[in-house]
Amino acid sequence: MGSALDDLRAFPVKARRRAGYQLRRVQMGLMPDDWKPMSAVGPGVYEIRLHTGTAHRVFYIAKFAEAVYVLHAFEKRTRRTPKVDIELAQQRLAQVRALRRQSREDKMAKRKSRRASDNVFQDLGFEPEEAENLRVRADLMIALSTLIEDRGLTQVQAAKLLGVTQPRVSDLVRGKIERFSIDTLIAMLGAAGVQVRVTTQERARVA
Repeated sequence: MGSALDDLRAFPVKARRRAGYQLRRVQMGLMPDDWKPMSAVGPGVYEIRLHTGTAHRVFYIAKFAEAVYVLHAFEKRTRRTPKVDIELAQQRLAQVRALRRQSREDKMAKRKSRRASDNVFQDLGFEPEEAENLRVRADLMIALSTLIEDRGLTQVQAAKLLGVTQPRVSDLVRGKIERFSIDTLIAMLGAAGVQVRVTTQERARVA
């Protein structure tokens, strides 16, 4: 909504990658790794908390069936969320509600939002090749994180199962996507007894 996409694209690369990973989790019906409800903005609004030396925040709402709406993205420089950021997110939440009430053909409503593609990393400004690599990495990381959660494993137990150190498991569950390659993630899934299947599909050509 509004300038949220441009603001996300303006994040430093590390923060942008991690934001993409957390939003991919949300797209898959999961909660981010580090979040809190933002009742001050409105019911159903959550905050993604990103820590990369600098604090970044992403406000979103995912309770509507048709989409995940990103309301606001910003660098947080104070312990308390500034009032101006809360009010901006409130305004954009009101726009979401108005948008949902209006018809799809209403051009004025459409101008208030920007629809994403099927790859959140490409939407965040990464080149197509890197965006696809990041999407695959994110999906593999989510599969591993879900496996650890479903089996009720501690990080020490997960490390033993996956054949890595406990700090590596900590990086995994905290969404530090830049620290993992596709090869490493597939090897970890294999160690856990998970079979990974790869499918390919040619990308649509631009005329």
